[in-house]
Amino acid sequence: MLRRRLSLGFQLLTLGSAVFATSTGFAQTAPPPAPAPLPVAPVAPPTDAPAPAPEPAPVAPVEVAPVAPAASDVAPSPQVEPLPAEPAEAVAPAYPETSAPAADEDWYDAFDVKVFADAYFGVNYNAPKPQLGGNGDTRAFDTSNGFSLAWAGIDIAHPADPIGGTLALRFGPSAKRYNSVCFASNGKCDASYGLENVKQAFASFRPGESSPISFDFGKFDTIYGVEVAESQDNINYTRGVLYWLGQPAFHTGLRVNADLGSNLTLRALAVNGWNNTVDNNAGKTFGLQAIGHAPRGDGKDLVSAAIGYLGGPEQDDLGTVQCGVGSAFDPKSPSGCSPTTQPNAPTSGNVDRPSANGKWRHLVDFAVVAEPIESLRLLLNADFGVQRTRVAQTTAFQTQQWWGVMAGARYAVAQSFGVAGRGEYYHDDDGLTTGFVGNRVNIVTGTITLDYLPGKNLLLRLDNRFDWSDRQIYPKGVRDLTGTQFTTTLGVVAMTN
Repeated sequence: MLRRRLSLGFQLLTLGSAVFATSTGFAQTAPPPAPAPLPVAPVAPPTDAPAPAPEPAPVAPVEVAPVAPAASDVAPSPQVEPLPAEPAEAVAPAYPETSAPAADEDWYDAFDVKVFADAYFGVNYNAPKPQLGGNGDTRAFDTSNGFSLAWAGIDIAHPADPIGGTLALRFGPSAKRYNSVCFASNGKCDASYGLENVKQAFASFRPGESSPISFDFGKFDTIYGVEVAESQDNINYTRGVLYWLGQPAFHTGLRVNADLGSNLTLRALAVNGWNNTVDNNAGKTFGLQAIGHAPRGDGKDLVSAAIGYLGGPEQDDLGTVQCGVGSAFDPKSPSGCSPTTQPNAPTSGNVDRPSANGKWRHLVDFAVVAEPIESLRLLLNADFGVQRTRVAQTTAFQTQQWWGVMAGARYAVAQSFGVAGRGEYYHDDDGLTTGFVGNRVNIVTGTITLDYLPGKNLLLRLDNRFDWSDRQIYPKGVRDLTGTQFTTTLGVVAMTN
């Protein structure tokens, strides 16, 4: 009897363990609880199963008996609530940490900074003396022979968002020359007013982030022509006569820019005039330019064409007259001088010339830049200018005009090597822009340039240039002049961009 009870207890223990395992498995796979006690009753009858006597001894039924109720504790399934741990995988706090925006940039990261130094070695085969200024007034910045520093510069710019600005500083002989060419009769240009080293300085404003219109106020480079003052931004090292004689270099005033889609850009100017921050008259100069773009598809233009106009007074509206022998200064006289017999009468003085504000200088500029393929760049520029100029010491005016054309091309033979050429014809009808007033001057130039980039921050250019004029305008030797000039110039430019 005892043996049968022990056998029955062992079977119940085995069955309870199986039910516990079964109920636990169901609890993991399905939330509804399974009634575990019901299957236990039919299993109780196996009384005929023989069981060896020695087996129950190590089982200790008194200690094992409490295990059976554990099955009934697990079966009701309040323990299933740990299942919400599954969404815990999606609550990972790492997501906001990894996708959080980076810390604010330093204030200076918003500025674009460029630095460069431009030096050259020049040879003029006319052997003019002295070396300084030996290449004549028709050359822009390569005026000396031998070793020379053109200039060094730094550009700092911040885009208009909505407020921005640009500051461009230059140091060296070219900086002084750039700011010493204007039309003031007293010879005072920007270099005379403490602005010798300031090439550009203007504030910018854009009304909205997506606005196509922006405004620049201050001193800025001209919008006309295809060449610029910095040699590294041109196809040749030397600048042409059309750039130097026929066009303005900079303006001071207001510039309005309108980007009307990818095919049209408009610019308008209201400025002092040509190359002057301090104006020499009360009138203002106005300009307009329209640029059409034909995109190439890679972010660059296949061709862009610009037509522009600039007009305004450039002559002094206040004059200083010097009267000759037998005459005295008379502010009421149209010429400023009247006959006199008084020995101590003043012979010089200032006269008001308001009519100068009505005698405008007009310039029409046409420019085309084409890049049909990545390695080829083509340039075409033409200008026509006219001005009514006062005849000295009189109230009369005469019409003076000039015009010129320039064509150039550069081909990149390899990534670091290129060949460029430029040809020009310039006509100054009365010597107004060349400095030979009263004389008709024609100039032809031809330039071949080899350039090499040993690294992204160094540019070497070898210019061979021939200049011809129908006037004897080029220095030769100590005191002679000639009509031709041939020069070789090696330019070296180190730059950060």
